[in-house]
Amino acid sequence: MTNIEVIPISLLKSAGTKLKLGIVAASLLFASAAVQPAGALPLTFNDTAGHWAASYIAWAVDHKLAQGYGDGSFKPDKLVNEAEFLAMLLRSYGLAGGSAQAGGDWSTPYYGYAERLNWPLTFSEDSGSFRRGQAAMLMAAAVNGKAFTEQSAIEWLLAERISNGRTAATVSGFMPGGKLTRAEALAFFYNLKQHAAALSPAKVEVKGTTLGGIAIGDTADKLLKLLGKPARIDAGEQGFSWYVYDGNYGAFMMFGVSDNRITAQFSNAAGSWSSAKGIKPGVALTEAKKLAGSVVSPESKDDYYAYSANKERTTLFLDKHDGSKIIGILRMKEQTSGKSVKPAYTNKLQTAFEQQVFDLANAERKVRGIALLQWDKLAASAARGHSTDMKTNDFFAHVNPDGQSPFDRMKDKGVNYQRAAENIAAGYANAIFAHYGWMNSKTGHREALLDPKLKRLGTGVAFGGSYQVYYTQNFYSPL
Repeated sequence: MTNIEVIPISLLKSAGTKLKLGIVAASLLFASAAVQPAGALPLTFNDTAGHWAASYIAWAVDHKLAQGYGDGSFKPDKLVNEAEFLAMLLRSYGLAGGSAQAGGDWSTPYYGYAERLNWPLTFSEDSGSFRRGQAAMLMAAAVNGKAFTEQSAIEWLLAERISNGRTAATVSGFMPGGKLTRAEALAFFYNLKQHAAALSPAKVEVKGTTLGGIAIGDTADKLLKLLGKPARIDAGEQGFSWYVYDGNYGAFMMFGVSDNRITAQFSNAAGSWSSAKGIKPGVALTEAKKLAGSVVSPESKDDYYAYSANKERTTLFLDKHDGSKIIGILRMKEQTSGKSVKPAYTNKLQTAFEQQVFDLANAERKVRGIALLQWDKLAASAARGHSTDMKTNDFFAHVNPDGQSPFDRMKDKGVNYQRAAENIAAGYANAIFAHYGWMNSKTGHREALLDPKLKRLGTGVAFGGSYQVYYTQNFYSPL
């Protein structure tokens, strides 16, 4: 429990509050709106006498928005994080009362309230990570019930004289990148209360595209807060890590994370995507192109249609056997350098591709109502062996130079089957592209992936050789 966690209080009264005009020094312009609270209880803290925010602190303590420390200090210049700011904001209006369940996070009730209304949150509780620009967006959304950019939120605060900026009454003078102190936060809340007697109950409309409520650019903290821990974290060929959420394959999602930010998203589950334009799995490509509007660098292939917009690259994977409907979406933040990251072909990436090839097969079957496949280590050993053989001996075929078929190789590994099949692929940049190559194949690859009589699957990947990446899937049904 942090130092500002106190028992939530009822709605503060505005009627009858006495105000007095004050002249604010230039160095104190950051939060004052030319009025300061009057009539607050005397302060007893050892570090607030003569402080510019002494009256705001007295008001906040009087209304139980914040409290001091055991050593008799208030620490007015201590930085606040998002959770502390959100808690004090809601307490100012008597909202989000109650406490977290035993053993839970004290901030859960506050985050729960804000999340239901789609307020802009990072879910990062790191000390000193909360910026003044983020505080502006949060206050503007809470009062107005609509989304603001960082700049428009600051402009609103300045126009309403909730703030006069830190050094000047301008967006740059507000210093959006600056950190926020306890004293500044309390001054904001006092001024906000004078402007609005209540916060808006309206749910903020989220623009853009999200997956599981997560947008590209959001923090990994938000991802973990909303969706919990991933089933696993995989290496990615683009230099980021994939956070994999299997959702029992009915809501399969992958999030690329780099430097604590979401840089990529993938899912084949229509219900997991939210798009202001309406682009999601199940929509035909012809309609998706209309919805996308003006795009940059469009690319059409048999398996997918890709385009760029707003510095993001969207790849719509298609089912050409079903009217070219979207059956998967990959979205990635474009590299600012314009150059692709050279893949690091490591053992971790090899394992990641193998697991993802398995996951994608099951995610595909789940949305089509087909029984899921069970992982099989014997089939996986045969699959990796064949991928390695193709790489080492520079061939691409089901039958190897020694004349062994997939069924010979599986038998050699101890697989006893009544029905079996093999898919191979090579040259695809990652498991996602390989999967949709198989799904759109004119031969038996698609049939093997969707065959309900096949019960088990093992996968194998090898790096190197003429094609750089070789993929093998071995399916079977046991005797």
